[in-house]
Amino acid sequence: MASDAIAYDKAELRAIVRSFKAMDDEATNQAKEITSELATWVRGKIVDAAGKTRNRLDNKIAEGAKVSKSSKIGEISFGFAGQKLSGGGTTQQLWGGAEFGSNRLKQFPVWSGREGRGSRGWFIYPTLRSVQPEIIKKWETAFADITKKYD
Repeated sequence: MASDAIAYDKAELRAIVRSFKAMDDEATNQAKEITSELATWVRGKIVDAAGKTRNRLDNKIAEGAKVSKSSKIGEISFGFAGQKLSGGGTTQQLWGGAEFGSNRLKQFPVWSGREGRGSRGWFIYPTLRSVQPEIIKKWETAFADITKKYD
């Protein structure tokens, strides 16, 4: 895994949000469609990663993830109260323990350790970090095509 993360700083992110506000309806709809497709692709990668952990809870959490179709920035949500598990819990209550682990609670895997300013994670966050360069490349390419007609 590469130690150099590709990221936008806060000023660049604010500029991107401002540009969304300046877009017409057609461009906004294209942005929603592209980011939804990209988020669906990432969700598929996370489902694949959860399948490799051999933990049924990981599979349930990943397969139950929802991609927002109306988001311009691409959002994936995990853990919902409506996803009931056989023991009475919900994925909303348990996704954090399944993703990051616990050294105190035995129903979860061991704590995943530190990564930067937070925990490493087992299947969601490592997958996001591994595909981040490809996500950014695809996103920038797609948005360059959308914004060409406004240049």
